[in-house]
Amino acid sequence: MVERAEKIFEKLLDLGLSEEDISRQVTEKLTEFQGFMTKEGALYLIGKDNGIDLYSSDPQIQEEIEELIDYNDFMIPIANITETMSNIVIAGRITEIFGVNSFIKKDGTPGVVGSFVICDKSECIKLVLWNDQTKIMETESFQKEEIIQIIGGYAKVGANGNLQIHLSRQGKIVLAPEKIVLPEVERVRPSLVEDKKGVKSPTNHTIEEIYKKEGFIKFVKGIVHIEMFKELTLKSGEKSFLLKLALSDDTASIRVNIWGMKAVEGMKLLTDGFGVKLTNVVIKENSYSNEKELSFNKSSRLEII
Repeated sequence: MVERAEKIFEKLLDLGLSEEDISRQVTEKLTEFQGFMTKEGALYLIGKDNGIDLYSSDPQIQEEIEELIDYNDFMIPIANITETMSNIVIAGRITEIFGVNSFIKKDGTPGVVGSFVICDKSECIKLVLWNDQTKIMETESFQKEEIIQIIGGYAKVGANGNLQIHLSRQGKIVLAPEKIVLPEVERVRPSLVEDKKGVKSPTNHTIEEIYKKEGFIKFVKGIVHIEMFKELTLKSGEKSFLLKLALSDDTASIRVNIWGMKAVEGMKLLTDGFGVKLTNVVIKENSYSNEKELSFNKSSRLEII
C-alpha cells in the first residue's frame, strides 16, 4: 500500500502540486477524518480529488481504499467510554429523546441544544448536540428504536456528574448506518440512564452461548491453546502477522484470529493452558470453513487471568 501511495504522490507532483501543497492537503484530510485515516489513505483521496485513479480496475485495491475510511473498525462499546476520551465512534439504538430547546448564551446570542439517549448491549449514554448539530433531531427519520452511529464524539461529565457524549465540530451522525446491525437492546429505565451506578454489568458468556450470537461480544473467558503464529505478506506488499488461537471452556471451543502487532504482543504473553479474558471481540462466520470465529479489532484486548 505504501508503494502505491508513493506513486500517487509522484503523479500529484507531475500535475504541478508542490510537496508543500500535498503535505497541506494530507494534513487537511487527516483533520477532516479526525485520526480515523492513515496518511496513505489521505493520499488516495487527494489523488482521487485530482483525477488520479491508478487502480480502479483492481477490486482488491478498491476494497482496501474503502476500508481506509471504515469507521466501524474504530467503534467501541459504550461501556468502555471514559471521561478523557475523544474521537469516539459508537453506535446504538435511540431509546429516549429529550427534544431541542432554545436558550440565550452569556454573550446575549441565541443558542440551541438537543439531547437523546442511545444504548448498545453494554450500556447507555446521553448525547448532547449544539446549534446546527441539532438539525438531525428534527428529521423524520430521527425516532426511537432507530440505529444511529456517532463519529467524532468526545466524553464530558455533565452537570449531574454523569458521562455524556458531545459531538466535535468535525464530527458527524449517521442514521440507519450500513453494515451495522444491532440486536434488540433492553428498555432501560430513565433512572439507569441518569445514574450510571445503576446499570448492571454484562455477564460473561460461555463459548457455547456466543456461538448463537452475531457481531460484538463484550467479553469471554477460557483456556487458550496456540495453534499458529506466522508472518504474512499481504496483497498490498506490506508485512503483517497472524496469531491463531483455540479458546475453550467447559461448554465448547472456538478459534480466535489476531492480526498485526496485537498478534505479536499476544504471542509474547501467552503459553498453552493460560486462562485469558478477551474483551471487545467480534464473532463472525468464516466464509471458507463456514465456522464461527472470534476476531480482534482495534478496541479488542487480551488479558491473562
